[in-house]
Amino acid sequence: MKRYLPILLLTILVSLFSGCSGKGYNIGGVKLPTFTQKKLDRSLPTVDGLKTFQDISKVGLQWKPVLKSNIAGYRIFRTDKNGQYQLIKTIDDRYKTHFTDKNINPNYNYLYKISTYTTDDRVSLATAFKRVRASNHKLLAPHLSEISKNYPDRIKLIWNVHKNKEVNSYIVERALKGERNFKALIDLDDRLTVEYIDKDVVPAQIYSYRIRARTYDGIISPPSKALFGYSKKLPNAISWIKATDNLARRIDIIWKDTNPPANISHYNIYSSPMKDTLYTLIAKTRDMKYTDKINSDGARRYYKITAVDTDGLESTQGIIPTLGRTVGASNAPIINSALVQNNAVLLKWSNADGAARSYTVVKKFWDGWRARKIKITDFKATQFTDRKIKPNVQYTYYVIAIDKHGIESIPSREVTLSIQSR
Repeated sequence: MKRYLPILLLTILVSLFSGCSGKGYNIGGVKLPTFTQKKLDRSLPTVDGLKTFQDISKVGLQWKPVLKSNIAGYRIFRTDKNGQYQLIKTIDDRYKTHFTDKNINPNYNYLYKISTYTTDDRVSLATAFKRVRASNHKLLAPHLSEISKNYPDRIKLIWNVHKNKEVNSYIVERALKGERNFKALIDLDDRLTVEYIDKDVVPAQIYSYRIRARTYDGIISPPSKALFGYSKKLPNAISWIKATDNLARRIDIIWKDTNPPANISHYNIYSSPMKDTLYTLIAKTRDMKYTDKINSDGARRYYKITAVDTDGLESTQGIIPTLGRTVGASNAPIINSALVQNNAVLLKWSNADGAARSYTVVKKFWDGWRARKIKITDFKATQFTDRKIKPNVQYTYYVIAIDKHGIESIPSREVTLSIQSR
């Protein structure tokens, strides 16, 4: 008896669901329906008068209502990519006669069918004015019409306003010429804005650009045909510069330029006391020469010159700077002898490096409570006799050499002498 119990239960289940139709579960060769399937009733009224409205990203459906009291609503079917119908929407109101299908792919063709269903889960034949084909319009790529070449520090793009009024923005994409990896630069949120100026460019670097259109629903078009553009190259660098090293408290600089004179607005002069850093702009000039006045002897300055064209583009500074110097002070005179002779001080010295053209003799002493300092300038000889001395007073002397530029040397060593009273 127990061995027949499973067979009996299975028979009862088959009997319970014998009124249902459609695909079901297959157990042991016996087909069972699912609990959610609806039963086809060919006598039920079908949907009539289906119309479609379509744009790039949506398909709208409209039909005549079926207002019989036992009709609960409508079931909408659409073909998938394999051409098989799939249920995409159940509408639970027989008075509702519109549906918008937003879950579609652009540039596909779809077929739609609609059936009615009742409150007791019976369904009509799925008809829709026999079958209506809804073909989505293709979103065309924009037309990139113009791109600039030789603009300073920028590349300008112009394209045509997209004919499709569902387009509300454009995406500008860029890649280096010869590369395929385009990257989005900007999303312009205005369908009538058909110009973009790219300022993030390297001078004379060639870039490829293309444009995509985007609809209000986020559908993005294929890219336009790519065009290339480039910005104006920088002026040629100044490679020949010469600076003096034999002038007093100034450095004269001259240079040569390979740029056409008509293209150049001016030159920038940069200077630094160090070779590799801290360059500052010290002057602008239209001449190819400049005098840097420096209130210092033996000063060292490094220079770089740039050319600036009529659009404000500046050449590179170059790698190797030019060194200039001011003349340094001559060596201090060498005092050879200092003595008191015949109630007078006699000093003798020599020209240490031959650069001296005159000398300044400095005499220091105390006059009572007052310290005095006397300078004898423009002295040509290399010995000096001082007879203006008093007994029991210490006198200190040193000598400064003056070169042809009027630059003073550092002082010689100091010597101190005195005459003792008898």
